Amino acid sequence: MKKLFILAVAITSSLLFVQCKKTETLVPQEEVVTTLKSLSSDLLTGTSWEVVSVVSVPNNISLSWNIKYPKFTFNSGIVEMKLGRDLCTKEYLSRNNKFIVAAIGSCPISNPDHTTLYNLFDGEFELIFSATDPNELVIKSFYDTVVTLKKVNTLSTSDNVSELSVD
Repeated sequence: MKKLFILAVAITSSLLFVQCKKTETLVPQEEVVTTLKSLSSDLLTGTSWEVVSVVSVPNNISLSWNIKYPKFTFNSGIVEMKLGRDLCTKEYLSRNNKFIVAAIGSCPISNPDHTTLYNLFDGEFELIFSATDPNELVIKSFYDTVVTLKKVNTLSTSDNVSELSVD
């Protein structure tokens, strides 16, 4: 009986030791953190986009800009909308390719096209990243409103080149 008890304790102890050892070697903390970051549901945080066009079939609206594009900046749950001289904010929730936008409060806007954009950019959307251009994003509502965005790169280059000639 004593031998059976000692044998059972030895086997249990060895299994626990092996199990702990496997856990330590198979799941390092760095890999867990990396995996969680890669599975993050908010793909837009920290990005800025220019609004190239807005098309709403049911509302018979088609807007586009050639210069001074409206700009959206996404910061963890808040989208800042720079609409000409007006700055408005809305809350958003992003999960994979689903996107929900809701107004925080009222936002007086002077330009009627910007007011239309502000009003249409509300509700439930699907994010569609371009397969050919990584700097293009389409946000499509379930009511056939399509907002086309172009990513703003934060690095700027200067076109002014000075030449210095020495004679």
